[in-house]
Amino acid sequence: MRPIPIVVLTIVLSAALYAQAPSAFETHLTAGQAAVKQSRYAEADTQLHAAVADVDRPDPARSPGRVVEAYSALCDLDLLMSRYDEAIAMAGKAVDMAEPITQPATDLSPHLLRLAGALRAGGKTQMALPVLQRMLTLDQTLGADDPKVSADYDKLGSAYLELSQMEEARDAYRKALDTRISRLGPEDIEVATSWVNLGVMEQRNAKADAAQKDYETALAISEKKLGPDAYGLTGILDRLGRLFSEQKDYHNAELQFQRSLAIREKILGPRHSDVAPAVENLGWVYFFDKKYLEAEPLFQRALQIWIATKEPTNPLIAQALDNLGTLYSAQRRYPEAEPFFRKALFIRETKDLESLSTLAQIYQATNEMKKADEYFQRALLIGEKALGGDHPEVLDVIDEYAVMLRAANRIVEAKKMEAHSKELNDKLAPEKAAARNAANVQATAPVQKH
Repeated sequence: MRPIPIVVLTIVLSAALYAQAPSAFETHLTAGQAAVKQSRYAEADTQLHAAVADVDRPDPARSPGRVVEAYSALCDLDLLMSRYDEAIAMAGKAVDMAEPITQPATDLSPHLLRLAGALRAGGKTQMALPVLQRMLTLDQTLGADDPKVSADYDKLGSAYLELSQMEEARDAYRKALDTRISRLGPEDIEVATSWVNLGVMEQRNAKADAAQKDYETALAISEKKLGPDAYGLTGILDRLGRLFSEQKDYHNAELQFQRSLAIREKILGPRHSDVAPAVENLGWVYFFDKKYLEAEPLFQRALQIWIATKEPTNPLIAQALDNLGTLYSAQRRYPEAEPFFRKALFIRETKDLESLSTLAQIYQATNEMKKADEYFQRALLIGEKALGGDHPEVLDVIDEYAVMLRAANRIVEAKKMEAHSKELNDKLAPEKAAARNAANVQATAPVQKH
């Protein structure tokens, strides 16, 4: 047998390798999905946009299902970044692409749900209604009592409630309840959930007696199925407590919140983060009943739980600080109230700095320099006000802004920003400078491979 010429082998192997190499679309989509999982949103944004842009290039090997994934992933990221119009467009494309390839037809429901969610998030709930109705119609082919049908009625009820269309909301929630009773019987936990949904709707509709009856029905079912001290009762007890509080029936509100708190403490312990909301609920009952001495230790306790269980810039800590400030203000103890409000403001502005800086970097990555510039400037304004101009986090924003200015070919402004950064760095105390340098080294260090 004659040997195959080297040139022929090279051509054959090259063709095989080329055939096995992932397309640009696949490379971008895979990288984007990985970046989302690791919360690297600026990178994810760049990669997913590149994947979607590549869809217009013909590729017979490209799977339509993967294109649907690309549209869906970018939609989810757009929602995360509050880019609602873009999210709606991506969700619509996902539905259009998925519809002809989806079998059975009910598998289209998750894509319709994403589109409806994007529409609602973007303030277009009225447009979401036909999408939700279509999803319901598809899922009804599975049988009138299928669990998906009950869930679809709940989603419709929620959308109608959002639009204050109370009769339609009540009708949808009632149908969800009826389908669950038909499938599970009248005393199932899922049936209790339907009664809660109806109670929420009636409470929003200012029908307190009907709401109380619905909540108490849900509570009775849950007590029978779960026992009198089950954690699953706490949500219903909290809703009953808030309902009584709205009616200024503070005695009954106190009883509900005390029972909810006791259950949480028994199951979770007194210092668990899920205990704090129950402590706050009870504190607010005393506050509204003008029992300030009883409210104060509860608000203080809630604050200590949040501080012990959450990161320092968590909004829940800010809210707990506001609660104490409000309590002291109501008693005209203004000198005591002021530091709590000030600390809460500091936390919120610091959190805003992180969000604005992240958004600025995402807009820079997508070459939207005008928006990037706007968000960097807002981040600097808030950072300098909340943290001071020489704080390491503010210096990081200044450095990132300088990079953006150079990328936008605004060299003079970039140099001014870099000089400002150097000036502030020189003024840093040695320990602050060392900490910042260490953080920068760690951030830029290569990943060790094992």
